[in-house]
Amino acid sequence: MKGPALSRRGFLGATGVGLAALATTGCERVGRFLQYSSSRAPSSKVAARRDLTDIYSICDNCVNKCGVRAHVAGGRLVKLDPNPHFPKSRSMLCAKGNAGIKVLEDPDRLKHPLIRVGERGAGQWRVATWDEALDFVATRLKVVREKYGPQGVLFSSSEGFQERFFRTFNQAFGSPNVCRHPTLCLASSNLGFFITYGTVPEYDIENSRYIIMSGANRLESFITPDSIDLMTVTRTKKAKLVYLDPRFTVTASKADEWLPIRPGTDLAFYLALIHVLIEEKLYDQAFVAAYTHGFDELTAHVAPCTPEWAATETDIPAERIRAIAREFAYYAPRAVIYRGRRSSWYSNDTEMRQAMAIANALVGNWDQPGGIVPKDAIALGSVELPEPPYPEVSSCDGVSEEHPLSRFDDGNYLDMRRHILADEPYPVRGWMIYKQNPMHALPDRALTETMFRKMDLVVVIDIMPTDSAWLADVILPESTYLERTDPVEGFNAPYPFIALRRQVVPPQFDTRPCLDIMRGLAERLDLNDHFNYDMDAFIAAQLAPLGLRTDDFLATGHWSDNKTRAFGATRNPDFRFKTPTGKIELANERLRRRGFDPLPRYVAPTQPSPGQFRLIVGKQAYFTHAMHQNNEWLHEICPENFVWINSAEARRRGIADGDWVTVRSPIGSVRIKAYVTDRIRADCVHIPHGFGQRSPGLRLAEGRGASDQDLIVPREDRLSGNAALHETFVSIERA
Repeated sequence: MKGPALSRRGFLGATGVGLAALATTGCERVGRFLQYSSSRAPSSKVAARRDLTDIYSICDNCVNKCGVRAHVAGGRLVKLDPNPHFPKSRSMLCAKGNAGIKVLEDPDRLKHPLIRVGERGAGQWRVATWDEALDFVATRLKVVREKYGPQGVLFSSSEGFQERFFRTFNQAFGSPNVCRHPTLCLASSNLGFFITYGTVPEYDIENSRYIIMSGANRLESFITPDSIDLMTVTRTKKAKLVYLDPRFTVTASKADEWLPIRPGTDLAFYLALIHVLIEEKLYDQAFVAAYTHGFDELTAHVAPCTPEWAATETDIPAERIRAIAREFAYYAPRAVIYRGRRSSWYSNDTEMRQAMAIANALVGNWDQPGGIVPKDAIALGSVELPEPPYPEVSSCDGVSEEHPLSRFDDGNYLDMRRHILADEPYPVRGWMIYKQNPMHALPDRALTETMFRKMDLVVVIDIMPTDSAWLADVILPESTYLERTDPVEGFNAPYPFIALRRQVVPPQFDTRPCLDIMRGLAERLDLNDHFNYDMDAFIAAQLAPLGLRTDDFLATGHWSDNKTRAFGATRNPDFRFKTPTGKIELANERLRRRGFDPLPRYVAPTQPSPGQFRLIVGKQAYFTHAMHQNNEWLHEICPENFVWINSAEARRRGIADGDWVTVRSPIGSVRIKAYVTDRIRADCVHIPHGFGQRSPGLRLAEGRGASDQDLIVPREDRLSGNAALHETFVSIERA
């Protein structure tokens, strides 16, 4: 049965929050996205504690996927605790993980399928049944496909245990146009290490004795177990931490040495470090001779890159660069240069990560305790599926031509948007989005909104009414991670193991897992052969080679046949690295074959003009990108963001702590409160990411703080195409 059509005022009025009540907040806010049924809402107060049941599952509030123990009574979630058995998170659950109960209980969460009835972005929707919504989407997809071909639809998604089903649907549909999160995050880091080692390795921080980090603010941007191990080894003084960052972050506060490096010059620092390792013969000569390629070429390349030269670029004294290089070599192989995760910084990111990889190789820390560790995994089975159709045309982002070393199946967001807006080389008029918020993920929100408005069909699958969902034609509500069972997932740290996310409580509203949504669309588009299974069958196929059942996860939530990390298997003459030469490539043949310089070549970054600052972005520990700003518990801790400005620069402009200021860039401006501090270089300002949300469906987050993406000029890493988010200069003045 079709739901009633709602105007924006009527739609918001259905929340039960009156305008008179809103007026007391000092700014217009909206209430719940749809009427919240208290009779169906989970309760955190349970009288009969004797009915408590513990269920082991896996968090989904960031990429870590930590183990959780859910306490359930009477079919309702009471509390989330860490899973003490989970190897990766080791009895740890961060603020986001603890606040998962408020993901389930959020009154603004999506509760029913919605179809737009007014102008795009006007907030006029009607409630639809699942059959009606899926029929609508399938019919419109057919129209786009018939008019523009399957390539007329773009598929965007972010990581998650059910993303595979969205990608299977994309492949079965036949579109080559894909955009995933890596080209806004870690693509350049992955590429720099992959071309060097033939893999993207892990780190054994637990056994390290010397750690160098560039901007990897690991104690605010948690990655388990690395963050846990880093805290342990620094607190107990088992390892020395040298930290390079223009900001004095939480991680800097725990470091033995903080070096406020000039932004964009990290590559100069690492080239100088390599210079010292070679000049003073501090490298592992036996390892380099046996396992690496291109040492002589590297030696000639870094000969001019002295610490004295690097000091003028980085603002780090030459004697400190020499001392750090010597200490790094002294503690090797239990010494690492940690690459971090998000590497969408500058246009030379891949080359900088390549230099990190080279320096690690020189000290022979490969496949050693306390060093860099090759990935290992437990092999899982899979369901048998037909081969998807091969796309008839190439992706419109031109990634294979413009960035031939990047992963074509991840796409390239900035190039994709540019080509779609120009209708090059063909029109794209449909956009399927799963678990992603492009309005907050891409630099220049105005351009992204223009891309939304260019589409004939936008479908968003999510759990919250994000800014991107607000611009959709159809919103399909996914069940939260606490309301569904997901496929078995493999982990490789601290050792290979597998784990199962089990359903904790039944769906509270009319929502579905991504698999069920994709199966429903596949049935309507004659793609059933690619989805001839349900979740139980999929998991059974995964576990079949191991002789396991889902019951084997009940006791601890995970399974492994070997609970130790092995070292040294690849350090033998017969091992061949997955590189063109079969060795660790100090001079890179993949780059050479494609016409690029085989070694990282430094180009001094452009500096801000007088009166301007380089904008650097980052995150706060309480939030994953723009996901949790509406979460009641997390919002209470940090309701808005501030712009960091150096104290001396603030005084020159008459700006006091807490003042409203205007920050301007070549593409826009924002109004935001100032945080005046000595914890940032004078040539930078910093705005934490994820705030300034516009969706009226987000009762708490709408209009709080400012979005960095209203300021950031779109720039790319030269090799990977990764977004370069620190290449924008801004001015700042009192508002």
